[in-house]
Amino acid sequence: MKEKICFYTPPFPRVKTYCDMVDVSAEFGLKYIEGFCALDLATPDIETAKRIRKYADSKGIGFSCFSVYINLVGDDRKEQLERLKGYAHVAAILGSPYLHHTIANDFSNPENVLPYKEILFQRGIDAVREIYDYCNPLGVKTVYEEQGFLFNGIEGYKKFLDTVDRDVGVVADFANICQAGDNICDFIEAFSDRIVHAHIKDVVLNNEQGTTGLKTLTGNYMHEAIIGTGDIDIKRGIELLKKSGFNGYYGIEYGASDDNSAVIQENIDYINSLL
Repeated sequence: MKEKICFYTPPFPRVKTYCDMVDVSAEFGLKYIEGFCALDLATPDIETAKRIRKYADSKGIGFSCFSVYINLVGDDRKEQLERLKGYAHVAAILGSPYLHHTIANDFSNPENVLPYKEILFQRGIDAVREIYDYCNPLGVKTVYEEQGFLFNGIEGYKKFLDTVDRDVGVVADFANICQAGDNICDFIEAFSDRIVHAHIKDVVLNNEQGTTGLKTLTGNYMHEAIIGTGDIDIKRGIELLKKSGFNGYYGIEYGASDDNSAVIQENIDYINSLL
């Protein structure tokens, strides 16, 4: 089942371009990449996307998804939405079936978001509808993970799906759900019929913010961990996905600051053992 595993966060600093990422993926025996708005696609460039697709094809590497970190609820949301539309074309050129993107990107402090949740939620819904309608003729489906403080938690995400009135897909992010005080196993069981992609990520939860901790609605902080060493029930989550008939890809999301090939291989082997 190794063919269902893909890199989402690349091994830095070794990977400086998408051609590097293709080469590293092939080196680790992976067949797919989840692209994102960085490296030589830090801006949505059509010609660059064509060049990357040609190189990836030559190496037998495909794109399982393309992700964009963006804010669609701020004062410049119209400009950001146009940028996202540019990435819709990039996703189509790369052959990615999915465009995944954030909606509101303030994940650090709920006090910055929750007092304005009604207006920000509606702005997000309007943007999601527009980008879905834009992507559909391109053959690209928009998909969303549970994220931040507005579109997160079982109830919050259900409200999002019920309100958006579009056939968007669900990305099961194994750690993001913790920011809303819920857990990934309950999330998978609640939305299993719409989950098309997964981000495998692990975190340690404690009451110390440190330099990297993300605040949760329960008062704890999330700290990224090597997959399988944190507080996320990775094994049970993957079991539930398999039980539901999930046939998508498992994106490795581990933002290592150094090129620790042994840790990368450990992540791949651990996930593969569960598949």
